[in-house]
Amino acid sequence: MLRLTIETDTASHAKFLSSFLKTVSMVKSVKIEPDTDSANIAKEPAEEYDWINPSCPATDEEFEQMIAECEASPSLTAEEAKALTMKEIKEWRKNQK
Repeated sequence: MLRLTIETDTASHAKFLSSFLKTVSMVKSVKIEPDTDSANIAKEPAEEYDWINPSCPATDEEFEQMIAECEASPSLTAEEAKALTMKEIKEWRKNQK
């Protein structure tokens, strides 16, 4: 018998994967073990505060800023957007040759 170790990023992914593996006929047993290596480590944020980071709710001021920027941006009709997109695709294809 061989043992296969799989690491996942979240507990829900581990549960999902284990429930699937239990349905496979060649799998003898499946068990989830806690990660003892990182259980007691305080994790630093991956990056500094960023208001467009979806893990951090935006403030009212940030919503207002986003709406103002959207309203100030140029707008195109559907036909103008299609023409511009086709032009950019043609230029891209030309540069690929």
